[in-house]
Amino acid sequence: MRNVQWMSAGFCAALLFSTGPSFASGASPQTTQTSAVASTDRAFLTRALGVNQTEIVLGQMAVKRGATPEVRAMGEKMVQRHTDLARQLRELAQIDPGSAPPTLSADQQKAIARLAATSGYEFDTAFENTVSASHVEELTMYRQEVSHAADPRLEALAKGRVTALGQQMASASVPPYGPPANYSLSEANGFGSRRGW
Repeated sequence: MRNVQWMSAGFCAALLFSTGPSFASGASPQTTQTSAVASTDRAFLTRALGVNQTEIVLGQMAVKRGATPEVRAMGEKMVQRHTDLARQLRELAQIDPGSAPPTLSADQQKAIARLAATSGYEFDTAFENTVSASHVEELTMYRQEVSHAADPRLEALAKGRVTALGQQMASASVPPYGPPANYSLSEANGFGSRRGW
């Protein structure tokens, strides 16, 4: 009889130890894994909010400083689209909508400062180049997130951004119009790519 009791106690002990430390601490292995994945989503969202805030600032600059109506109109569209995107990103990151805008990285601040040092048609060209480079970076960032997102809502948002950015970049490569008559050849370089920012 004693052997049966020892065998039962041994079986119970083996069962307890086989569940591992997560059982003893009261957390399931799935909960621990989900928390780690959520932190990667949070890191992405923090980065995305910074990139998005840069786009808002660039758009605001274009509205105020653009030499052509096309650049000013594109600035308005950028502010509108990226303000909406900021709301979605903040919601996913569970950040209070009334909180301060995200802090820009040193590179983002330098890009804005370079653009702020220009005016007229030089501004328009620099704006175009800055936005194009930013869209390439943003597209790469969202493409990576599509395969890494833990939250299905973030994955859907990332897929949507990949599609939208791909379409914008494709339409930007088709010049819909030529440069104004008063543009020099150096200013006209890339002029037609403004469509679709």
